[in-house]
Amino acid sequence: MSSQPIMVLKRSGQYEPFSEGKVRSSLERAGAERELTDEIVGQVRDKLYDGISTKEIYGHVFALLRELRSPLVSKYNLKRAIMQLGPSGFPFERFVAGILEARGYRVAVGQTLQGKCVDHEIDVIAHKDKKHFMIEAKFHNLPGTRSDIRDALYTYARFLDVEKAWVQISGHRQHLHQAWLVTNTKVTSKVKEYAKCVGLGVISWDYPPQGSLRSLIEESGLLPVTCLTSLGQAEKRKLLEAGMVFCRDLLERNVDFLSPDLVETARHEAWTACGKG
Repeated sequence: MSSQPIMVLKRSGQYEPFSEGKVRSSLERAGAERELTDEIVGQVRDKLYDGISTKEIYGHVFALLRELRSPLVSKYNLKRAIMQLGPSGFPFERFVAGILEARGYRVAVGQTLQGKCVDHEIDVIAHKDKKHFMIEAKFHNLPGTRSDIRDALYTYARFLDVEKAWVQISGHRQHLHQAWLVTNTKVTSKVKEYAKCVGLGVISWDYPPQGSLRSLIEESGLLPVTCLTSLGQAEKRKLLEAGMVFCRDLLERNVDFLSPDLVETARHEAWTACGKG
């Protein structure tokens, strides 16, 4: 008889069989070669027990990467690093704008637009090829949180008011106008259903299959400064308060509010792990 699979406790409170493939794919996305992936998967397998949490499995992989002094540890830390852009949503808005800018959009952050009825503070406005996008950047800093139908309804209702004013601008009636909901976590099935019905763009951590937030980050190479393991939470907070959300900001800008030795170490990690991202 075959042995029963190890059951893993997800953040949602549900259990599912342990998937070696998920561990492998997460390491491969971070850039791990086959030999390193095999070594880590083997060690993680030895630590499994029935009821182990996904958080503990992540911790084992993360610790092994750090122990091996792998530069991949920063990339493997990506999802948590995005959550560390909080607690306010403004750094995430800047992050989303930077990702879109790298894809050829002209962007503006934190603009106030007059709708037909009232004015609205818009997280990100993006323009490309006579297409205008109003973007709601919904940030969550708690694992397991999902953006739900209320976020989609709120985003689209504001867009309808703004669009009525947009089309009155000379030449804008011929342009494509669309609202997007961009979030760093997942969205519910109701959000996807509603978005398809009304034409709302949705980008979440893993949706859509082509063009998810995770894939956009990986394709652009623009990693958040919070992915750097050489920095503590206090140092990361100071960088975010100074408007530095990308690794490239640490490489290109003067950082005179942290110790020179720490900055040198962080820049070395940023260069080796993130490149110019």
